[in-house]
Amino acid sequence: MKTQEINIKPLAKQCFKKVFRTTTEAPGFMHLVFDKKQLTPYQFRSIMIDLKKELSALNVSKFNKKLSYHWLVRFDQQVNTPFHVDNAADQSILLLGYEPSDIESELQLADYHKYANKAYNTQEDYFNRFTPIFKEDDALLKPFTSKIKSYDNTHYSIVIINNSNPKSNLETLGLFHKAVILNKDLSKSRIVNSMVLNVVSTDEITEDEKKESIFLNSTVISK
Repeated sequence: MKTQEINIKPLAKQCFKKVFRTTTEAPGFMHLVFDKKQLTPYQFRSIMIDLKKELSALNVSKFNKKLSYHWLVRFDQQVNTPFHVDNAADQSILLLGYEPSDIESELQLADYHKYANKAYNTQEDYFNRFTPIFKEDDALLKPFTSKIKSYDNTHYSIVIINNSNPKSNLETLGLFHKAVILNKDLSKSRIVNSMVLNVVSTDEITEDEKKESIFLNSTVISK
């Protein structure tokens, strides 16, 4: 969805409903688009942090668990990936923040819960053999895959994804994701801000404020 006004609380409520899903009726992801003229890279990263805080508050309200950073990183990358879930806790949320770029790329999201329901007698039959990287033919996931244009030289965008592994005791349902670079050009940049959030006990001691400060103020861009 394109946002004309950046009002975090209502945005977060919409995202929470779609991403923190308990059934496959919800997509498990949300795509937010922001006009380049509205933002600087610093302000864009600030929005990601504000969304994290509000999503954490909503998760505490519903599930009595908060969100804490597994990692925060900026990288300049033009690499295709397989369908996968990022390495994190069994229950986690991924925010990918794309800065304006001329590099054509797309993000594909595959609902492995729907796939399990269709391809196996029971979901547990698939979940018992689940691996963080999908090692079978991608064509099997095609009916359950959504594609997002993850490049635009006039807009910033954030994709929020349920990155959880399938476990019987988890509250929400995850997705696979993969990056596809459509026109690689190493003379140009494709900067992505990656934020992985673990779902943890409200009592757990974290260093989130320290990590946020480094993320906001660092000029380091990983390759």
